[in-house]
Amino acid sequence: MPYSSEHKQKSRERILQSAYRLFSTKGFDAVTVDAVMQDCSLTRGAFYGHFTSKSELYKEALTFAASNSKLAEIKPEGLSPREWLSVLLDGYLSVEHVSGERPCPLAFLATDVVSRDKETNKTYARVYRRMNQLILDYAGRDSVRDEQAILSLTSMIIGAVAVSRTLEDKQLVQQILSSCRQQTRLLLGGI
Repeated sequence: MPYSSEHKQKSRERILQSAYRLFSTKGFDAVTVDAVMQDCSLTRGAFYGHFTSKSELYKEALTFAASNSKLAEIKPEGLSPREWLSVLLDGYLSVEHVSGERPCPLAFLATDVVSRDKETNKTYARVYRRMNQLILDYAGRDSVRDEQAILSLTSMIIGAVAVSRTLEDKQLVQQILSSCRQQTRLLLGGI
């Protein structure tokens, strides 16, 4: 008897979660399809029911991680868009995010994705553009000058998280994240 579409979707999500966790900690080259499937307790054969290659899995895992990030969550009732943006940015620029379960694919795969295929690079660029648009929407701005400020902001925060995850000096990590939180508020006009 064939599996239900709900079962297939849950299996796909398990594969994507495992893949992203492994890719974000070890990089593309160090992760095998077997390792991903073992991590999510599925067979290698199940992999090919969802993906044609490890490269496709990598690209899909990047998109999956972004669509399941805190930034992609719906704004809670009772918070203005700018208040929600402040909460999001504080969470993004936190030690918990740097070492947490839901790391940003833009920061955690920044150096790994550059050596991938063009389709993966396009996916990364699409996720980056979407991040910028969401922040711009929450900030309530739409001018070219505002777009440039958002590009500066997102480049800074992604870089801060990417650098922070490589450092063992916890005090330095705190300083980096704190200074970036201050700069985000300046770039966004004091949120």
